[in-house]
Amino acid sequence: MLFRFLLNFVMKFYRTLTLISGLFFITTGLFANNGLIGWATCNTLGQNGTTGGGRGQIVRVNTKAALEQYAKASGDYIILVEGSFTGTGVLQVSSNKTIVGTGNGATFDGFGIDVKDKQNIILRNLTIKNAKPDAIAMRNTHHVWVDHCDLSNSDDGLFDFTIGSDYLTVSWTLFHDHDKVALANSGTQHFEDVGKNKVCYHHNWFNNTVQRNPRIGYGMGHVFNNYYSNVSSYCVGYHTGASVLIENNYFYKSKSPLNQMYTSVSTAANYADAEERGNIFDSTSGNKKGTGKSFDPAQYYNYAFMLDDAADVPAIVQSKAGNVYGIEYEYLPSPANGAIDVRNIGELWWSGIENVQSWEVYFGTDPDSMVKTSMTGRSFRPEELLPDTEYFWKVNAIKADTTIEGSLWRFHTAPAKASKPYPANGELHAKLRQANTETTTIPTVLSWIPAFEAISYKVYLDTTPDFSDSSYQASPATASIAPGQLRFGVKYYWRVDAVINNNTIIEGDTWDFISDVYYSQEGITECEHMVLNGRAFKEEQSGVWFKASNNWVVSGEAGPGTMSSVWGGPDAICKVSIDYFDESDGNGWYGFYVNDTYVRGWAASRNNDQMVTVNIENVRILRENELRIAFYTNSGELCRTDKMNILITENLEEPQQLQPVVSTPYPPNQEMSMNIYAVSGLLLKTITVRSDADGRLSDQHWMELPLPSGLYFYTVQGENIPTRGAQRFFKP
Repeated sequence: MLFRFLLNFVMKFYRTLTLISGLFFITTGLFANNGLIGWATCNTLGQNGTTGGGRGQIVRVNTKAALEQYAKASGDYIILVEGSFTGTGVLQVSSNKTIVGTGNGATFDGFGIDVKDKQNIILRNLTIKNAKPDAIAMRNTHHVWVDHCDLSNSDDGLFDFTIGSDYLTVSWTLFHDHDKVALANSGTQHFEDVGKNKVCYHHNWFNNTVQRNPRIGYGMGHVFNNYYSNVSSYCVGYHTGASVLIENNYFYKSKSPLNQMYTSVSTAANYADAEERGNIFDSTSGNKKGTGKSFDPAQYYNYAFMLDDAADVPAIVQSKAGNVYGIEYEYLPSPANGAIDVRNIGELWWSGIENVQSWEVYFGTDPDSMVKTSMTGRSFRPEELLPDTEYFWKVNAIKADTTIEGSLWRFHTAPAKASKPYPANGELHAKLRQANTETTTIPTVLSWIPAFEAISYKVYLDTTPDFSDSSYQASPATASIAPGQLRFGVKYYWRVDAVINNNTIIEGDTWDFISDVYYSQEGITECEHMVLNGRAFKEEQSGVWFKASNNWVVSGEAGPGTMSSVWGGPDAICKVSIDYFDESDGNGWYGFYVNDTYVRGWAASRNNDQMVTVNIENVRILRENELRIAFYTNSGELCRTDKMNILITENLEEPQQLQPVVSTPYPPNQEMSMNIYAVSGLLLKTITVRSDADGRLSDQHWMELPLPSGLYFYTVQGENIPTRGAQRFFKP
């Protein structure tokens, strides 16, 4: 107790001293650890990090009317806010704005900030209190940095980041005396959040709050170096497919540091993953363990230079979180501090401050021996940059009466060749479709991190790593391609060659993935085998309402989903029956597709918690067609699909066995080794075979195998046997 009393006293004294001696600290690098890092630094969605009004006009405002005028104006502005304003309603903010409180900060009392369908916004050194409904609300907005703010006592949330918003960093902010604090999702049933909500919260102070500190759904959350004190409900909440790294935080007198929300069952739709590492739990209660899984933030941005030990967090955060004197004198770099995979850019630049006469730029690969260059403008063209190299730089602002020493910045350039593929190299269950709208899916796009100097790419794709002219796909100018010919259950190899300015080709690495698949035959297909972006889970749990066939169902309770299988039967006219559980608390929608052709849709509409069968007559299905069931909810947890039953009513082909396709005969009368694989790539059996006098393989080699009917692959090896990719065969 004595230690904590002394610590709080020191922190208050330090804060007071900082305010009194503002200019002294400014000139000696007060902002060394304040700069932007995290998700908001990423180069994507048309944004090279988050720069706000960086290159725009600097304006000072001292009235609420002037603030409103510039905040909603088009164009780039750095808005320096003087004083405190009271009022009601919300402050509308448009894209490419930096709003900074001057001096000790600016106060908004009674009104908050509202942003919708915008991008590239920086909010710093602002106190917002008594706002209605939210202190800060952002919807469908990306590349945002909220820093050194003081948020409290609002009507609803302190900071809601929802409806498809993405790429957020919240740093050095004091959240206090409030119930619903920081929301990074729109709930459990919002398609617009799928693949988004990438958020970073670091060095914030959550004090005397209740819940949502933050609450993260769907996206990838990085929560590090935050200080939690007197949180009465839970600290970090996560749900609905989120992946969260909770790292080096200090939890003090707080409940439930880690909170898996809406479910405790790993197979349920609202389940999420969270990894806990390096945290300190001081006088806490409730859950302190995650699932042990998360993403690696270092794949997207560098933050190691900012990561503090958890033991140091209370002192660091209490001294610096919230409003900071003189933060309007900090200027910010582009590329962002800690940015990685930076391409060969023409110039470096930084945001402006008032009344600067000249600038001193220090640049190099060693922070202790950077080369100095003096200039009048706010941009710098370095000598030729190298790929896969870390650079350091610093800029000092020369004013008439003082020098403002800048922070040490760093960035890492991209490799010379394409890197970080999606699907990831070696992926065993790559999805060939991804969510597009609430009711449809589209073929998955293959993508990669752009090469350092590439102006275009040459993409090769094949079922063998021995690429030929026939493997060539396209020459996109951007780092992605949508190959429409991909099939289920196949191992694909691909390579991306970078084309640089002088038409030199930099050959890429060879990557591979296996496309996930389940084959349907006549009869019942359990829908848990068809899961793409829904979730299969067991229904025999406490608190559920029914027992499904085989005890498993696919649920759309987390929003839209898709199930998919490939037809392994003959070309036929079929009757398709789909069984689902129709709950009583809301409406949902289903659609059945053959390939991309819409066949039938129907509503699931409050049918009193019953199993329902929908029959679809006269469906034409050809061998290797994709069968797809799409579903979404708009209220309640009601789309729970159990099984699909297919009855062939008319066979459109003569009964025959599918022969393997071999483009080139093998040597005649040659003994060889044959490997038999499942569509997943699993090796099932190795047998010895012999070609006939024409170099062909007899059906008996596989027809007599003790395997269930279905699709398989085989490879053949032997002396003088040409190398080929896997061949297909179908066992009736």
